[in-house]
Amino acid sequence: MKIYRCLRRHDLATPPSDFIEMERKIKKFKRYGIGYLHIDLLHAPKINKERSYIYTAIDWVAKIAFVMLGKRKIKETGAKFLKQVLKFYPYKINYILTDNGFEFFYKALPKNKRTKKIHPLDKICQENKIERGTIKFKHLWTNGMIENFHGTIKDKALKRYLFETIFEMNVHLIEFINNYNTNARLKRLNFKTPAQYLKENKNIDLKLIKITN
Repeated sequence: MKIYRCLRRHDLATPPSDFIEMERKIKKFKRYGIGYLHIDLLHAPKINKERSYIYTAIDWVAKIAFVMLGKRKIKETGAKFLKQVLKFYPYKINYILTDNGFEFFYKALPKNKRTKKIHPLDKICQENKIERGTIKFKHLWTNGMIENFHGTIKDKALKRYLFETIFEMNVHLIEFINNYNTNARLKRLNFKTPAQYLKENKNIDLKLIKITN
């Protein structure tokens, strides 16, 4: 952008709209420290012809991740997930970013099904003074960090194993995320683990995700 500003000063160029939009997003991200979450949904592999969904969250700054397995892709499960997220993260959540799926937002509903009701997830945000945003339609790269994290989950936690039951998959998934939070040394954290980063910056110990039925 500095190059474009220089060119504009001499009436040689105008920054493209994509550059302007990206700069706004970068400034917005800088406003938030720990407590800025990306939330999304990942389709789990079918087991015994039964479908399940992996609800995922990851902190933009601390990279601390949380997952919950859900049987349905509905607003009630999306709200349940956010409640579990707020119980797990040991600090204030200030902002969440989701896609426009019905489990997170009403915006994607067809015109004939639009409603003025408040989405259950929005209600939880209001009660907990959490700002929320959604990515643009067909702009998945806006939520790119969690999309990359989904790739890691698929490659390292799901594709390498053949699960006999959904419960078995859930146990393995939770163990993988707990290991990621406590043992994965990440370049963006100067090769510290998310748990280390949290301890050093907030003096908070991160608890493990509990396995439930």
